[in-house]
Amino acid sequence: MPIRLQKIDEHTRPDHSYLDENDECYYLLEYTPREGFAFSSANDIILNLKKSVDRRGRAEYRYKEWAIQRSSALLREALSAQWIASATLVPVPCSKQKNHPLYDDRMLQVLQRTTDGLPCDVQELVIQNDNLDSFHDGYRLRPYQLKAYYELDPDLRVREVPREVAIFDDLLTTGCHFKAMQSIIHDHWPTVLVSGIFIARRYIPHGEDGE
Repeated sequence: MPIRLQKIDEHTRPDHSYLDENDECYYLLEYTPREGFAFSSANDIILNLKKSVDRRGRAEYRYKEWAIQRSSALLREALSAQWIASATLVPVPCSKQKNHPLYDDRMLQVLQRTTDGLPCDVQELVIQNDNLDSFHDGYRLRPYQLKAYYELDPDLRVREVPREVAIFDDLLTTGCHFKAMQSIIHDHWPTVLVSGIFIARRYIPHGEDGE
């Protein structure tokens, strides 16, 4: 069956504590925490996407490259070319600045491959202004705290108000990154629709909770 985007709704929203009913967020797969690569296709993709760039040059790094290609293929299947041409597509920035040796542009690569050959507007509108520990490593901030580490790219190329800004990330957990970026963008364009599109959302099995 063709893969389709699924919308975060009243049933799935409680798993993502910072999202509210007005947020337009969509996902392709469900990632299960505390399980390994072999548990599901979602876990295989997400865990390989998040593989650190300091493993570049090792045999295992080909799995990160596979995950980038696989993520872009899934998005290309799920997103219409017409919609891609109508929105500004924005990757969530890495937790490290571009001059840091652990800077990882995986989501930018995913978007570039997803839109290859299509008329589109892919831009790193929001950039990191200082280095952070990775949320993946357990370091957590609230959206207003994370927002302090974000700023609009001073070389912003968008001259007109976009119809929609779509924020792309690999994994939706609490929604902190999405809300921080949404706030930054709304400071600049208060009325623009800001949606979120994720390769996977974190699935919390019934009876468990988490960040």
